[in-house]
Parts: sequence; structure tokens; C-alpha cells
Amino acid sequence: MTTASRQSLLRSAFAVIALLTAWEIAGRTIFIPAVLPAPSVILGETWTRTLSGLLVLDVAMSASRILVGFLAGSLLGAVLGLLFGALEPVRRAFEPIVQFFRFIPPIAWLTPVLIWFGIGEMGKWVLITYTTTFMVLLNTLAGFAEPLRDRMRAARVFGAGPWRAFWHVRLPATVPWIVGGMRIGMGNSFQTLIVAEMLASNEGLGHLILNSRIQLSTEGMFVGILGIAVLGIAADFGFRALTRRVFSRHRLGW
Repeated sequence: MTTASRQSLLRSAFAVIALLTAWEIAGRTIFIPAVLPAPSVILGETWTRTLSGLLVLDVAMSASRILVGFLAGSLLGAVLGLLFGALEPVRRAFEPIVQFFRFIPPIAWLTPVLIWFGIGEMGKWVLITYTTTFMVLLNTLAGFAEPLRDRMRAARVFGAGPWRAFWHVRLPATVPWIVGGMRIGMGNSFQTLIVAEMLASNEGLGHLILNSRIQLSTEGMFVGILGIAVLGIAADFGFRALTRRVFSRHRLGW
């Protein structure tokens, strides 16, 4: 680790410690636990829920829903984006449909999805897939539209047909855009997951937040909120590590 990296890490750690200290003081001297519980109270509630197994179940259910919906939406969005980019008549035919549906937020589909799929896992997977698909699709199209005249011309000079030029030139150039869309879509997936779990679930971090609110357990709500943050950070860290390894030849920007 370089000196600059160590200094950056120390500054970040200092900022976190300062925030937690100020929060602890405010939670114990200014606010009552029902309004703003101190970090130590939240930590105690987290430990209690972990020992009971309830928090582990909530985290596992939320993580599994994100994984299924995110992967399905990323695959669908990337395939459609490449198809629309490679075949202009197809893109022109389906672009009005894409533009129509992408402005409808996932929460608007919650009631129809509950009617069609019930309160089981399928409905949550569908909503998360819907959220992720459009972000990846639009980012893929943006990458596909990037001008590569010189590279494509060089490929044709060396005898590459349309398919080989697509596979060896166009697709590699689009990969960073696809991966970038996936990373952005992951954040949107978490938002959709929490709403779906709040309104149609008996477990998960979203359900934990809603149930804690009903029980007037503010510390339980903060356990759920912090659980989402930690799960999101872990998912993003894992995603970046995996994509750096798999797409090491591409400039991903992280």
C-alpha cells in the first residue's frame, strides 16, 4: 500500500470515527432512543438479532432476491442492447416500447405483479429484473453507438466479416458500458427490493424496517437501514473485484 493510499484510508477512518462519536453523544444527550438511538444501542440490537438468527435470515433473503433479479436483468438488458445496436431495424421497431416502459417506475407495477405472481419470490424477482434491464440496455446502446470507424475499417481491411468484426471489435468496446450499466442498475435494484419487501414480504431487510416501524422499534429500523448499506457495499465491492478479474483487458475505471 502506498503512502497516499494509507493517508486516504486514515482520513476515511477518522471521518467515520468522528461521525460515530458525534452520533453517540447526540443519541445519549440530546435525543431519546425512540427518535435517534445511539450507535451502541443499534449495535446491541444487531447482536441480539444476529444471535436469534432473524437478521441472518433477513440478509440472506434480501441478498438472494437481489442476486437473481440483478443477474436476470443484466443478462436481458445486455442481450437486448446488443441486439438493438447491431440491428437498426429491430431497434427502431422496439424503441418506442422501450421508451414507454422505462419511464414507469417499478413501484407502479407492484400491485399488478402481486396479482399476477402473488407475494412469493417470483414477483420480487420480476420487479428487480425490470429495474435492472432498462439501465443495462440503455447503457449498452450508448456504448454501441460509440464511433469506432477506424477499428471497424481496419477489421474489414484484414478480411473480417460482420460477425467477426462485431465479436472482436464492437463487443469488446461495449463491455465497459455494459458493466457500468450493471453497476448503476445494482443500486436501483436495491431500491426496488426494499419497496417490494416492505409491501409484500414476511422476511428481508425491507420487511425488517417496516415491521420495526409498526412496533415502534427505532433501533430495529436502523438495523435494517445499516444492513442494506453494508449489503450494498459488499455487493459493489464483490462486483468490482469480479469484473476487474474477468474483464482485465478492458478499462473499467475502477
